[in-house]
Amino acid sequence: MRSLGHLLLWIGVLGGSFVAVRDPEDVSWPAYAALAVVAIAGVLLLRRTAAASLGTAAQVGQRIDGLRRSLAEADDALRGLAEAGDELDVYAVRDRLDTELAEPLGAFADGREAMIPAFGLDAYGEVMTRFAAAERLVNRSWSASADGYVDEVRSCLGQASGLLSDARERFEAAVAKRDAAPAPSPGEARRV
Repeated sequence: MRSLGHLLLWIGVLGGSFVAVRDPEDVSWPAYAALAVVAIAGVLLLRRTAAASLGTAAQVGQRIDGLRRSLAEADDALRGLAEAGDELDVYAVRDRLDTELAEPLGAFADGREAMIPAFGLDAYGEVMTRFAAAERLVNRSWSASADGYVDEVRSCLGQASGLLSDARERFEAAVAKRDAAPAPSPGEARRV
């Protein structure tokens, strides 16, 4: 069904564009309108199948629990690295990043789409902006570790830890807000 939605959308958009530019002074408005309807049908079909593919509220809840665990694991590991200070072997940081952070950061990034139906786009954006910035700094500290730049490693780890902690706080706030929302009535399905 999603493929059909994409096909209708592209036929409508490309066909409408072709009709509009073929002869700009004499546009075939009935053909243009028909192709616009085809494109709108494609969008509606895509939206309907997207909502169905997200799963039930219980499935989204399970994904959110997995995201919570991954984010907590990554935050705790990164905080430990950032707080190590002078005891930190700069050349060992990249190995510790690989063993301690690669899996939870990857799992969180892979499952991030579950936040959209659970929290909305605003909360998703708040969390992912900080998460992505922290992830970039983790990658930068990995590179600095490989090159032996002690100050850069410490600086990046400290900044990444702060950003990931902020992402975790915003994630937890979004979970609390979602959990505080009134439950749907028995006859009403919870929208995810």
